[in-house]
Amino acid sequence: MLHTLLVFIHRQLVQRPIRRLPFAVSVLALPYAHIAAQTARETMDGYVSAALRTNLAIAQQTAATQRADAQLRESRGRFLPSVGLNARYSEFSGVINIGDFINPAYAALNQVIGEQRFPTNINATLPLRQETKLEFLQPLFNDALFGAHAAIRAQRQLINATRKTAMRQLAADVQSAWLGYASSKRVVATLEAMQPVLDENLRISERLVAAGQATPDVVLRARAERSEMQQQIAEAQRQTMAAARGFNLLRNSDDDGAITLADDSTLINVDARSRVALEDWALAHREELQQADDRLHIAHAQRRIANAAYLPSVVLAASYGVQGDRYQFDRTRDVTIASLALTWNFFNGFQDHARREQASFARDEATYRRREIERIVRVQVVNAFDAVASARLSLTSANDRYESAQRAFALVQRRYAEGLSAQIDFLSARAAYTAAALNQVITRYTVAARVIDLERAAALRTLPD
Repeated sequence: MLHTLLVFIHRQLVQRPIRRLPFAVSVLALPYAHIAAQTARETMDGYVSAALRTNLAIAQQTAATQRADAQLRESRGRFLPSVGLNARYSEFSGVINIGDFINPAYAALNQVIGEQRFPTNINATLPLRQETKLEFLQPLFNDALFGAHAAIRAQRQLINATRKTAMRQLAADVQSAWLGYASSKRVVATLEAMQPVLDENLRISERLVAAGQATPDVVLRARAERSEMQQQIAEAQRQTMAAARGFNLLRNSDDDGAITLADDSTLINVDARSRVALEDWALAHREELQQADDRLHIAHAQRRIANAAYLPSVVLAASYGVQGDRYQFDRTRDVTIASLALTWNFFNGFQDHARREQASFARDEATYRRREIERIVRVQVVNAFDAVASARLSLTSANDRYESAQRAFALVQRRYAEGLSAQIDFLSARAAYTAAALNQVITRYTVAARVIDLERAAALRTLPD
């Protein structure tokens, strides 16, 4: 579309008199090339969704959340019984055989009573040659386990809230990068649209000098003006390519990946809620506040762990197996042990008291941090809200400036074409018109960027799980 317009403009400029210039410069008000059928909001939302799926930083946060899920499952497992098999078989050398002491005594007793009533071939060593048992262990009461589980659960929620914070920031960064690229493309289009005007100015200046109606400095000034414009276009193109690479980096795409643009007319839409309503919404949905709450829960859990040191712990233990000098599986060789173990520490040098104090201070620290973040969120929403309002007012001024500069340039260039105005007036009006056009582009995209900032500050975007 733009190519067709530029070809038509070129024909107007080159094949017709300079009085056609007003039509040429009006192309600055036209949108850039390759406008997509969908709106800018739909385009940005599509890129945000794709970036949230492919961004490497978010992938790391997702892996951290999955690791925290596994840690939470491990914590739950500590409340369940543990069952295991322990087996040992040993060969001894140089150990004491109990039979060496018992066999002579039994032999003497048999001799006294005249009967072989007591065995005289006992062969027993300590420890026994083999021991095989199935062990069962079940904690019955241990408050530290509950505290540790609560801490791990809060830590998992904290990691997930951190992931959501990164996702919200990425969504804002992707939209800002897209706006930066679209703005750069529009700046390039605006500068390129002015290039035919300067080319025609150089051609007319050369004709005037050749006809003896102007001095050579007119041509030099026209060439300098055109060269400056070419330099600005080259720099704008470089910035456009850099913006494209930065945008593709956020969505984990190739540096030269294609980027879809859209008409920016829908970017001015602003959430209609009041500032107070946006503050309340942000306080209820900002992930930073959820992180602060999770840290507070971790501090409470740590205090419970510290308090558990003042309570007893009770464990049920049972084992069943066989033991002896050789493996024999019968009822006479079975060994069963059941134990109820209680542990209660009464004094350990005030370490438990110090740990409880540390947990209390950590809870106070988390409470103050939560209050601070709440104030920060309120300030961010207020600043973003005011920035949107200010940017919208600036856009009105930018539009007025553009329209005024456009009309002024049209009048000056007509007078210049009729020989009623000096070239310096023409170039000055052209520079003012170009600056006004660029300012309008930048201001329009600044409004859009401020809207994105408000979206992030007030947590208006719904994030996927």
